[in-house]
Amino acid sequence: MKLADLANALKLELHGDAAHEVSRMAPIASATANELSFVVSAQYTEQLVASRAGAVIVPPALAKHVSGNYLVSDNPYASYARASWLLTPETEPPAGIATTACIDPTATISTSASVGEHCVVGAHAMVGDSVVVGAHCILGENVSVGAHTRLFSGVTVYDDCRIGEYGRIQSGAVIGAEGFGFAYDKGWLPIHQTGRVVIGNKVHIGANTTIDRGAIEDTSIADGVLLDNQIQIAHNVRIGENTAIAGCVGIAGSTRIGANCQIGGACNIVGHLEIVDNVVLNATSYVTQSIKKPGRYGSGMPLQTNGEWKRSFVILSKLNELLKRVRRLEKHNE
Repeated sequence: MKLADLANALKLELHGDAAHEVSRMAPIASATANELSFVVSAQYTEQLVASRAGAVIVPPALAKHVSGNYLVSDNPYASYARASWLLTPETEPPAGIATTACIDPTATISTSASVGEHCVVGAHAMVGDSVVVGAHCILGENVSVGAHTRLFSGVTVYDDCRIGEYGRIQSGAVIGAEGFGFAYDKGWLPIHQTGRVVIGNKVHIGANTTIDRGAIEDTSIADGVLLDNQIQIAHNVRIGENTAIAGCVGIAGSTRIGANCQIGGACNIVGHLEIVDNVVLNATSYVTQSIKKPGRYGSGMPLQTNGEWKRSFVILSKLNELLKRVRRLEKHNE
């Protein structure tokens, strides 16, 4: 793509050879003459000066360090995101239903949708305009998939679940499995999980992520939510708009997570809690109580050498004894 066309598509100011062509993205340290790169901060200035990239997207403050072609952006990372789709557009399968797919006669599938090999689509399911359903996907009865959503191969969506428009669901994801609900009476009695999973628009769901259906009310994922790989979302959980959750997070049942939150990898969140909007959880945080004020939170011990960790653990084990001694001394001084 010519830089003039790229700059026009990204709505950025171009400096340099408008006729120069780039074909893909590359890191600033290794980019070559036919590749586009980007820099977000001054910490990469040395690499920027030495770069051989065909063009670089830079913030205004770093433009003076570029000797070749460059585009100026107030948000280079966002511009990189847009450019990545322009330079390497996604290949989409043609519309139509594969001959090996099993489609219930009562299902409604848009003529512009693509349904891949060996898919199963249940009774009264609805597949919207320009939806892509990859090979070996299973859509249960009364499932609805909104326009322009893409399900990669091997996605399973249980009965009655709803998926909005412009979503992306990666391979191995399971939407609407039975929630983990049991009552005890001389043994465990399963509770019939009669809710659904309702997913909004522009939701990304990573590979092998599981979202359980509600026990009575729905499990709800709002518009713009980003879910990484291997996340477990239990029954009746609700997640607000534009919240992003990194891999291997576990969220127990009936927890409410607000909008615009960021949850780091491997966090554990116990059930029946409420987390307000605009909360950031550091990776591996363990949340045992509701969070009622926006801000950044964390728990756990940062990485140490084994010797340092052992000493810290010994000190922690003696804190209760030390507290008792301090209280005795305070009482004696009184």
